[in-house]
Amino acid sequence: MLISNFDSNNNHMSHTKKLLEECKDHFIIASPFLASNMSEFLKNFNFSNLNTIELITTLRPYSEEQLTKPYQIIAFYNFFSQNHPKIKLNIHISNKLHGKIYLSKSQKTMILTSANFTNNGLVSNHEWGFLTKDETIINKTATELFHHIEYKELTLHQLLKACMFSEQYKKLNPEWVTLPDISCDILKSIYSDTSANNTTTQYFLKPIGHSERPVTLNDQQDFSGLHQNLHFSKKKPKGLRKGDIIITTAVGAGSILSYFRITGGLQYVADAQVKIEPWVQRWPWYLEGRNHSPKFGGSWWIHDLKRQDLLDEFRQIHPNTAITNAGGFSLGTINMGSDKVKITKEFGEFLIEKINSIEKQLNSEPYLQHEN
Repeated sequence: MLISNFDSNNNHMSHTKKLLEECKDHFIIASPFLASNMSEFLKNFNFSNLNTIELITTLRPYSEEQLTKPYQIIAFYNFFSQNHPKIKLNIHISNKLHGKIYLSKSQKTMILTSANFTNNGLVSNHEWGFLTKDETIINKTATELFHHIEYKELTLHQLLKACMFSEQYKKLNPEWVTLPDISCDILKSIYSDTSANNTTTQYFLKPIGHSERPVTLNDQQDFSGLHQNLHFSKKKPKGLRKGDIIITTAVGAGSILSYFRITGGLQYVADAQVKIEPWVQRWPWYLEGRNHSPKFGGSWWIHDLKRQDLLDEFRQIHPNTAITNAGGFSLGTINMGSDKVKITKEFGEFLIEKINSIEKQLNSEPYLQHEN
């Protein structure tokens, strides 16, 4: 179906509104340009049926977007935080993005168009697009779209740091409006999960859950989030650095859940978070980690990689290689309630290889067969 802004009954705004109203679960917006007054613009749409919304946009390095776009994205984030707090919000950056896509995953319907997610784009400009329900076209388009994302799932913390950078840059460079070439790439700095100061990656195995709140196969708890806070006990953990790897395992199921690289330093939970989630009072220290096996983390219970079975297999292959960094050949400290154990590089990479073999299979599935 052809969509044209020359017909008010058939323009992009009317079709995007309808697509959102009919969407029962997961909606994707890909648009390089965003409405300048995002909070007002979003009031045009009904998001009440959504569980997940994903925004893919640009934040181009060495351009004025470095100074303006973070505020538009924050406004997008705040709108959903204030008006639809139960909706899972994912924000991605794809700096070569030029096409515009509006996709209802649950309805398997997509608008592919020239119209940006702005009032001019959806209503005023001379824009054309087409609406399709062809799964072959949707799968190919969405697979290519997500494959070329450079920065996946920006966190609120990262966005706020980008805004802080913008404020500081404009204060130091008041002439930036007439000289719009910005001399840096802020995302490259705030998104990194490696560190020049960490030349030797450490590996840790970390339990998730506890005896009162175990993680079981039947619960099918989702650990697919790209950025997750990894909590530790009241005793401040030592030796964890940006760039180190944490492999998580379920207390209860005894299964491997996913693996992460640490993206920043230790933080302590705020009182407001304790009121919302009282359990964090027992594990108040946390690090933000980037999930390197999100699809496995979203279906770990299906694959059920038992840590004890993997330990036994590793011991058979490498009988003389220690499991823990302290020289141990078992995971007794995990079983005794420790909130982490430092493991050897050999065992860590063995576990990661097992996870990655499944992650690779899941990444090859057609887009409409799995969640992103």
